Amino acid sequence: MARQAIARARALIVDVAAARLRAMIILGIAAILALVISGFASVAFAAGSDSGSDSGGKYKSYGVSAEMRKAIALVKQEAFADALPFLQKEVAGDPSNADAWNLIGFSSRKLGDYVTSEAAYDKALAIDPKHKGALEYKGELYLTLGNLAGAEELLARLRRSCSFNCSEVKELKDAIAAYKKAQ
Repeated sequence: MARQAIARARALIVDVAAARLRAMIILGIAAILALVISGFASVAFAAGSDSGSDSGGKYKSYGVSAEMRKAIALVKQEAFADALPFLQKEVAGDPSNADAWNLIGFSSRKLGDYVTSEAAYDKALAIDPKHKGALEYKGELYLTLGNLAGAEELLARLRRSCSFNCSEVKELKDAIAAYKKAQ
């Protein structure tokens, strides 16, 4: 009788130890998954919640200055003339900010100032030749100016720069299709 009780106690101890080990493994896996998921979330946040760089969802949203945040909000509200002073202040302080140059180009284009727009897109692309927003928007500017070949060349560059599910490729492709249909 005593031997059976001891055997049952040992079996219970082994079962409890195995259950604890399984629980520790499950908790360890959960902790690793949480770290991986939070790592992906922080990378996505740092890169911007949309596609990377531009206005209307294509610029970086992390680590921007107060001027840039104000400009982004104004551009989203389509208050382009109001956004330009904040963007000018931004590039005066950080001339290598391709996103700010792109927003200057975008805002200027929306205001009909095509010369300033093209110069700003060119500065953005000189800083970052693969800037998706600047490639798309400069292509749209070219369509406004009747330069279909230039827009198609920028679409080709954009396709080379965008490897997966790139909204900028779709937007410029759709704009080119609409332009051709209207001709």
